[in-house]
Amino acid sequence: MSERAGWRISPYKGLDGMLPGGVPLGADRTAVAGRLAEAFGDALGEVRAFRKAAWQLGLCDHYLDGGLILHHDDQDRIVYIEVFEPAPVSHSGVALLGRPYADVVADLRGAGERVVEDHDGCDVPDAGFNLAADDASEPVTCVGVYVRSPAGSVLGMSDEDGVAPITDHRLVSREGTELVRLGQDKQELRRLLGPAMQSRPDYGGETQDWYFDHGLILDFDASDRLARLAIGFVGVRGTARFRGVPLLDRPYAEVVADLEAQDVRVEHGELIGRVPDHGFALLLHGHQNPAMPVCAVVFT
Repeated sequence: MSERAGWRISPYKGLDGMLPGGVPLGADRTAVAGRLAEAFGDALGEVRAFRKAAWQLGLCDHYLDGGLILHHDDQDRIVYIEVFEPAPVSHSGVALLGRPYADVVADLRGAGERVVEDHDGCDVPDAGFNLAADDASEPVTCVGVYVRSPAGSVLGMSDEDGVAPITDHRLVSREGTELVRLGQDKQELRRLLGPAMQSRPDYGGETQDWYFDHGLILDFDASDRLARLAIGFVGVRGTARFRGVPLLDRPYAEVVADLEAQDVRVEHGELIGRVPDHGFALLLHGHQNPAMPVCAVVFT
């Protein structure tokens, strides 16, 4: 299959081909946005910023007409790239989008690439990308270009005894909650909170423990000390309160007004409200406006 003009995957480095200097993994968000705008102008269409997961500090930029989503870490560096139609993208001379998934996989294997398939698509680990498709006969819907393969990020459940869900978290200034404090040891927290889904995060820590029933996502440093604490409930109702003010699932403007009535200063940013005097932040998913609910609270 001949390679189409367009983006080319540079394994574990990013995208080359359509932009001088390409779109490198690890590159600065503002710098890449400026270069894309200068090169493509209106052809990129609207750019929408959003937060892929409620608890993630890094934002994603979706270039609607350009077929790109750039995922950033908490320091605005690109950590993952998604490419969609209409953007052309290829590797080893194989066009990856707009063709049946089974044909793309066969061509990649014919080009000597190792392909590891799962229920959502496949991983091409030696080349640093994955493919998503609804069915083998359907076209590939997305190409993901990564620094570290998402396929190896989930490590499974730990084996502690279960505990009752903890769904009412009272915040402590600069420390975390009454039960969970920055700097605590991972094993100490597991004894307190029970079994966790273990994973390797894209950024923010060396390891991550997910406690879905408690609405907690905990990132640990290389010494297994808690480096980041996020509170955000998915499928379970729960609360996070500071000085009696409920913070989650309420309109951002109402939360800010209630905090300011308690003399708590809030600094407004892009899809975030920082509470610098108390060490935490209020996160929004996307399309920031005063009616959007707060989806997570994060301590770092």
